[in-house]
Amino acid sequence: MYILGVSGSPRVGGNTDLILNEALAAAKSKGAEVKLIRLSDYSLEPCNACMTCFSTGKCVIKDDWQKLYDELSSADGIILASPSYFQGVTAQMKAFIDRIGFVALARKRTDFAGKVGGAIAVARRSGVSSTCNQIMVFLTAVGMAIPSGGRVYAIGREKGEVLKDQEGIQTARQLGSAVFEALKNRPTVAKV
Repeated sequence: MYILGVSGSPRVGGNTDLILNEALAAAKSKGAEVKLIRLSDYSLEPCNACMTCFSTGKCVIKDDWQKLYDELSSADGIILASPSYFQGVTAQMKAFIDRIGFVALARKRTDFAGKVGGAIAVARRSGVSSTCNQIMVFLTAVGMAIPSGGRVYAIGREKGEVLKDQEGIQTARQLGSAVFEALKNRPTVAKV
């Protein structure tokens, strides 16, 4: 079982990476293979609304989109994490959601059917709810299941500050465990 964590933070080793690692560590302790990728390590342009994906099932923009799509397609579980930038996901995560999402919809949502997803948002004070909601809408729109407790709100601004948020750490660990358990107990979904 492979669980992929996707960090939408441009700050490497920052609060989003730290809290996402807590979730992945919990899944790993249960027996999952885990990996964290950072969108900031990829070249990913925003969607240009050409709508070609609806006729071809592929994106025409030449960047790292296909690498990311393949990585997600190979995972059983996916946890997306983003800091809150003005009450929403980062530009990196938004480009990811739009590009991955449109192609997934164009492909009739079959690429992610049966996968289990979760959401993590980090903010200094406000924005975690709307940021998590944005991620959750994406996860369900592409056909993923979300376990009970499938979202984490973590508090922190300065690098490392999130580690003081004991409730955030605990819920991140619960999320990692919940994604693992949901995958372990999921029914088999046939690809169409």
